[in-house]
Amino acid sequence: MDNSENTVSQPLLNTAADNARSLIIVLAIMSFLAALALLFSLSADRLRNNWQGELQRTATVQLLVSSPDLRDAETETALKTLRTVLPSADIAPLGDVKSRELLTPWLGNIDLPEDLPLPVLISVKLEADDMLSPPLIITALGEEGLIAEIDDHSRWSDQIGQSARGLKAAALAILALIFGASIAVSAFATQAALSTQRDVIQVLVQVGAEDGFIAKLFIKQAGLRGLKGSVIGAALGLVAATALSLRTAKDTALLPDLNVNWTDSFYLILMVAGLTLICSAAAGFTTFRLLRRERRRS
Repeated sequence: MDNSENTVSQPLLNTAADNARSLIIVLAIMSFLAALALLFSLSADRLRNNWQGELQRTATVQLLVSSPDLRDAETETALKTLRTVLPSADIAPLGDVKSRELLTPWLGNIDLPEDLPLPVLISVKLEADDMLSPPLIITALGEEGLIAEIDDHSRWSDQIGQSARGLKAAALAILALIFGASIAVSAFATQAALSTQRDVIQVLVQVGAEDGFIAKLFIKQAGLRGLKGSVIGAALGLVAATALSLRTAKDTALLPDLNVNWTDSFYLILMVAGLTLICSAAAGFTTFRLLRRERRRS
C-alpha cells in the first residue's frame, strides 16, 4: 500500500509556536471595541436624522394677545388662519399648563401667578412633504390683526446636528486608533513569528525560496488570524449592541431610535474585511523588511 495516501500535508509555519490563540483573542477584543464604536456612530447618525426630520416638520406659533378679554377670540382666529394657510398640518393650541411647563427651564420651579398674561402657544406639525414658511404665516396672521412670532426649531436642529457630528467624529477617531493598534499588533506578531521560526525560514532560503514566497506564508497566516479575531469580535459587538438597544428601548423613551439596523451588518462586514487586510498588509510589510535586513547581513 502506498504510504503517500496516508500522508497529511503539514503547514510550513508552525501555528502554535507564536501564541496564535492569544493573538486572536487580542484581535477579537479590538474588533469588539471597533464594532461598538461603529454601531454607536451609525445609531447616532440615524438618531440625528430622525430628530432633525421631526424638528423640521414642527413649529410653535407664539400669539401675543392684545387683551385678556380677546384671548379666546384671537386664538380662534389664529387657528382658522393657520388651518387655511397649512390645510394638511396638525394644528392645536397648547393649554396654560403646558405653556407654564415650557417656562420652567427659564424661570425655575416657582409658582407663577394665575393672572400672569401668557402668550398663546400653538403647535404646528407638518406632513412630510410640506414646507414651513414663517414669513408667509406671520403675514397671514398680520392681515387678521394678530401679532405672532414663530419658532421653527432651527436652533435646536443645528445644536443636535453639531452634537451628533461630534459624537460621530469621536467614534471614527476610536476606529482609527483601533485600526492603528491592529497594524502594530500584526507587525509585532509577524516579527515574533519570524524570530521563532527562523530555522524554517533558513531552510526555505537554502532551497531557493524567494522573499515573496516566504512573505505569502506570513501574509496568509496573519490574514486568517485577523479574519478569525475580527469575526469573533464583530459578532460579540453586534450581540452586545443589540442587547443594549433592547434594554434602552425598554427602560426609557428618550432614545427610541438608538437601535441596531439590519443595514449595519454591511458596515460590520467592511470592518472585518478592513481589519483582515490591515493584518495581512502589516505582516507582508514586516516580513519583506526583515528578510531584506537578514539578506544584507548574510
